[in-house]
Amino acid sequence: MGNTVLWLIALLVLIAIPAEIYLLSRILTPIQEIKGHIDQILVDGVILTGHLDGVTEMLAETKDVVSQVATGAMRYGAGVDKVLKAVGK
Repeated sequence: MGNTVLWLIALLVLIAIPAEIYLLSRILTPIQEIKGHIDQILVDGVILTGHLDGVTEMLAETKDVVSQVATGAMRYGAGVDKVLKAVGK
């Protein structure tokens, strides 16, 4: 019985524990890489928010430009309509 217990302890120390350490390192390495990527995403997100400060003003300017273009397009369409009606008579 004593030899069996010693063999089991020897197997545990020589095979099971190193195998568990190896498997644990195989799991922890990708986790650490993912954490690095997450940290970089956070840093980039903070930098990105700094570039969004003027968006409100740009949207207001864009709305004004679109309104002006729409007005010009309607005038142009009305002018083309008049020309087509004049040609069609």
